[in-house]
Amino acid sequence: MPEKLGELLIRNGLVTEAQFTAALEKQQEFPCVPIGQILCQLGFISTMDLNMVLDYNRKRLKLGEILVKQKHLDEAKLHNALQIAEKEHIPLGQALVRLHYLDEEKVARAIAAQYDLPFVSFGTFSFDSQLARLINVNYAQRHRIVPIGKTGKIVTLAMAYPLRGVELHELAAVIDMEIKPVIARESDITAAQHRIFRTTPRTAREEKESLTFEVSEDITRESGKSRYVDDFISADVDYLVKKVISIAIKMAASDIHLESREHGMEIRFRIDGVLQSLDLGHDADAINSHAKQIVSKIKILCDMDIAEKRRPQDSSFKLKVTKDGTVRSVDFRVSSVPTQFGENVVVRILDKRGGAISLETLGLLPAHVDTLCRTLEKPTGIFLVTGPTGSGKSSTLYAILNRINTSEVKTLTVEDPIEYTIDGVSQSEVNEAIGNSFAHFLRSFLRQDPDNIMVGEIRDLETASISIRAALTGHTVLSTLHTNDATSAFTRLMDMGVEPSLISSTLRCVLAQRLVRRICDHCKVRYMPAKEILGEFRFPQTTTHPFARGSGCVRCNFTGFAGRRPIAELWVPTGSEALLFSKRPDNQALREVVFHQGQRMTMIEDGLRRVKAGETTLEELLRVVPYEHVEECRNRMAAKLFSWDAL
Repeated sequence: MPEKLGELLIRNGLVTEAQFTAALEKQQEFPCVPIGQILCQLGFISTMDLNMVLDYNRKRLKLGEILVKQKHLDEAKLHNALQIAEKEHIPLGQALVRLHYLDEEKVARAIAAQYDLPFVSFGTFSFDSQLARLINVNYAQRHRIVPIGKTGKIVTLAMAYPLRGVELHELAAVIDMEIKPVIARESDITAAQHRIFRTTPRTAREEKESLTFEVSEDITRESGKSRYVDDFISADVDYLVKKVISIAIKMAASDIHLESREHGMEIRFRIDGVLQSLDLGHDADAINSHAKQIVSKIKILCDMDIAEKRRPQDSSFKLKVTKDGTVRSVDFRVSSVPTQFGENVVVRILDKRGGAISLETLGLLPAHVDTLCRTLEKPTGIFLVTGPTGSGKSSTLYAILNRINTSEVKTLTVEDPIEYTIDGVSQSEVNEAIGNSFAHFLRSFLRQDPDNIMVGEIRDLETASISIRAALTGHTVLSTLHTNDATSAFTRLMDMGVEPSLISSTLRCVLAQRLVRRICDHCKVRYMPAKEILGEFRFPQTTTHPFARGSGCVRCNFTGFAGRRPIAELWVPTGSEALLFSKRPDNQALREVVFHQGQRMTMIEDGLRRVKAGETTLEELLRVVPYEHVEECRNRMAAKLFSWDAL
């Protein structure tokens, strides 16, 4: 039977039985702290001696074993992370963070437990530039270490990954001081190195990347800018803002989130509908140290009040982006909100790319496209696209608009905001500040003799009433609603106060959709979902279907997904279904008739079709689709209205 750590230490004379007993009693107060770390804290053994015993006798648990034991990780994720770490030649901790399995602090605390070292957060430290004299900056950056404190002849050394005992001994001999090692987050160490060693990022003049941005604002700003602004907003801050924006556009992010934290600023990008932290390279620590100036620079771009930090503000700005000789305009909508540690800023990116969107390229089911095209041939009525924010409704509306827009018809749109510019279409933008609401524009549109009208969103009874009146008078009206599914469009309009008889006369088609992330083609592997996931969809635990997922790679930022595709349910009300409207059915009763008896494909069945084709995962469906639809799916399977094999 292998010897325990206490027996080893006592047998080798490194601690006494009384000392080990005292450490065990202390551990009862702090059960999460390893016994070796407690022995070091009590001064019964040195960290170096403890590490030598652990390493020589192979008593040290591996990082992955600790994380699995702490239930922060399962075996499947650990195996995948180990493969990535080996492939990319990076430490396991970095692989876990890149794969978004764990945050930096959980990894750092596990490393601290692995090496019986204390974990420290830098919030209470005030860094002294004199510490830079102790260790060479290149050595510190190469080994991810930084001196954070000095008391007499003892220096506290923070490490992301512990140095070997020999290296610590040699470093202590070189600086002629005793070293007290601690573990910290790698990002904290990088930021501390910048503050202690005064390392700086590349300046705007030194940067050779093609960040060719030209500010082109909607209106001419007054030139009464304070003479102190240029001093406050340096060239480095200009560079950092452009760097963040360029990364967002390159990665096709929809939003940039600049979040003020206790220890600086965290920047995350919403890519494929999910917030992700991207590698900002050498600029990460500079962003932390210039957080307030970066926020002020963005506020100056969109003409916000930089002195107002107590109230939320909203505004916008434009940039012309030049890439490979091609110039395009990009709109940015900015929202700032005061928080505990400073202002949070969210920048929404409206990239007006030139390519026309078509129904065929959206990724909808071919049967849905055929039905839509046949329905659009009818000259009047309301066509609705429903779903939550970020479900691709606008893209689908633009695709429909491209289908019906020809030289023989006049098409008007009112949007908030205009996301894509379409040739031959007269587009208007909502501006509530001057009274240009959806309803105000719609009333004016009816006097412009249009054939087609697109309303960005039906939000209230007034907009809904005018839209229905336009449909009754021979116009085709396209719009969106925020509902969970197709049949909810009827109940939503009825809740607004629209009469059921008017809905039955004008409602031609409802398309409800969500966007699911697509498995990355470069790291797609076979796998078996967890039993709990299979149980949610009533799949047998012994199923042999080859499910797929992305293992994570550089191309997909280690998420396993790249791009999104829509899953949808399409409802073209029949005459008998329209007659039901007068009875004011609730959504459940209406879905029973439309999808259960009507044998139409539901949204989740469309999603399962993509899972079967190896395009997405069951876990992604559970993340995106309302859970009541999962329950509905199980009921439909039990009633044998559809089967996995028939998809």
